[in-house]
Amino acid sequence: MQTKLAIDLNLTQEAISSYETERVTPSADILIKLADYFNTNIDYLLCRTNYDLPISDIKPTNINEEQFQLLNKINKLSETDIAKVEGYIDGLNSK
Repeated sequence: MQTKLAIDLNLTQEAISSYETERVTPSADILIKLADYFNTNIDYLLCRTNYDLPISDIKPTNINEEQFQLLNKINKLSETDIAKVEGYIDGLNSK
């Protein structure tokens, strides 16, 4: 995995290893590349948040924390499982 990541980001495998073992802190430019590569946000890479969504998908202002956590979980489901969740919600709403 380190080798592929290094090739994809035009870095050395040693650099990737240094970042993973926290011997070296990546520069802002490298953090941006890593966040884009893994489709996440820099705060997640730096362990400042548990939200691994890309920055553009981070919490809108019109939902509360519990709703956002639920959306984050749903975002990780397969399309089939999302359809099951929607069916379950529809059933609850029709009571």
